[in-house]
Amino acid sequence: MKNKIITLFLAVILLVVSVWSVSAQNQDDLLFRRRVVSSGVNNLFYGLALVAIIEPESDAATAGIPIIAAGLGALVPVLTNEKWPITVNQLTLTTHGQLIGWAHGFGLSALLMGDNLENGDNYKIAIGMGAATSIGMGILGKSFGKNKPWSEGQASMFAHWGGIMPVTTFFGALSVSEDVRLAGASVLLGGAAGYLIGNSINRQDTYTRGDVRAIGALTALNGTLGAFIYVDIIGSGEAEPGQWGWLCPAAGIISGTLIGQAWLKNADLTPRQGMTSIWSATGGAVLGLGVALLVNSESITPWYAIPYATSIGSYALAIEMMKKKNAGMVSITDGGKNHWSFSIMPQNYFLNEKIAGSGFRLNGKDARMQPLVSASVTF
Repeated sequence: MKNKIITLFLAVILLVVSVWSVSAQNQDDLLFRRRVVSSGVNNLFYGLALVAIIEPESDAATAGIPIIAAGLGALVPVLTNEKWPITVNQLTLTTHGQLIGWAHGFGLSALLMGDNLENGDNYKIAIGMGAATSIGMGILGKSFGKNKPWSEGQASMFAHWGGIMPVTTFFGALSVSEDVRLAGASVLLGGAAGYLIGNSINRQDTYTRGDVRAIGALTALNGTLGAFIYVDIIGSGEAEPGQWGWLCPAAGIISGTLIGQAWLKNADLTPRQGMTSIWSATGGAVLGLGVALLVNSESITPWYAIPYATSIGSYALAIEMMKKKNAGMVSITDGGKNHWSFSIMPQNYFLNEKIAGSGFRLNGKDARMQPLVSASVTF
């Protein structure tokens, strides 16, 4: 009964926090709320890790430690925000570091202990290293966000490649061998490679935070497709875990990112437009699932192929519409030698009617008629 009450209490808190988080009215408010939620959730996992390591005999301690940790995590940014406000880049890289730090900690544990990882209490070492690495990379990410002269898009791209490469190399290692040390090394090497690639891309091309969100959506779509293809292959008996089938999700992740980067180069999507691409892909997937239910095939293939097709179609439609909208805001001769600025202001017609009819005055002087069209050129 006690556990049910605790679970219900946490569920209510999460629901309230979620509603509170999405109801922000401006960028600073939303950023602060995201920081509070992120800090609380991460500390909840640190509390769970501490419980797994110390294994308290009391059920009260087992339930109370994670909740206390989550509460402290939420209070810290609340009490320190006025003194040390956080930026978008700091939040992006801090959250990324805390998340991917778990993978790096487990990877390092696997590399050091190998098959002994499952012996005795060695799993506690792995959990401890995962938590410690998560905290360390979170602090490092916040420092990068504060000190690196990156745009929001550059910080997002750096985090994106730093996140997908460990997953990709891990799947690649599993396609070769089931050796634990090889799997652990692949995560660490993949992480290092991802940061190098992300930093290199940031020096060559400029992507906005919205672009990277849209790229992430396509990466998730293709990666999920690859994972379902692998499951389909296993079901048909053509491959077993540890063989080439693991390359399917790896190829999906990389292809999604590379295609997305080529597709969205110079798209200049806003963060909201990036979220629109995610919602479009999600809505298309739900639509495809409904079609798959109508088809009701005994084979697994239509159950993922149809949602993927409708999802990618909806995603592509949204991306092209937003790209055309953004392109229309660019000056026609922006790439030429002369840079024109052209504006049409139809609202001034009504203002001029008021000025002409009533002798409108501003600061004691007669107001002048306002132009309907304005044009300028910079050489």
